[in-house]
Amino acid sequence: MELKTSLEHIERYSAKLWRLHCKQHKDNIILSFNEYDYLKVIQYAEKPLRLTDIAAQLEVSKPSASNMIVRLESRGLVSRKQSSEDARVSHITLTDKAVQLMQFDDVIYASFANEIEKVLTKKECQQLEGLLAKLFTQLKP
Repeated sequence: MELKTSLEHIERYSAKLWRLHCKQHKDNIILSFNEYDYLKVIQYAEKPLRLTDIAAQLEVSKPSASNMIVRLESRGLVSRKQSSEDARVSHITLTDKAVQLMQFDDVIYASFANEIEKVLTKKECQQLEGLLAKLFTQLKP
């Protein structure tokens, strides 16, 4: 199988896991891919981000990022705090509600990892981890 096809299959399988998880946890908030992507950028940040930082990391326009942050804020998933150094700047962080929601990530990816570990040997899993680590340290969009 071509690498391109394999990557497509992995993406589709991951999306299927997400859909199944969402069906099983209907009481939780359902996020669109874009909402999730914004929350992940904020979650991985080492410090609160400015709107400009978020737009740059996601390679979207500032108005587009602003609209999404307003949507996430209205859903209680992000909060803005005015900068003490510059009143024109707001820092955006995840709320406790979003932090809890993002913890479901771990469940889904742990499930995916467990399924992979059932198929591959321990050595193959270590090789896969090494190859993925190499890719993600080298691939920087």
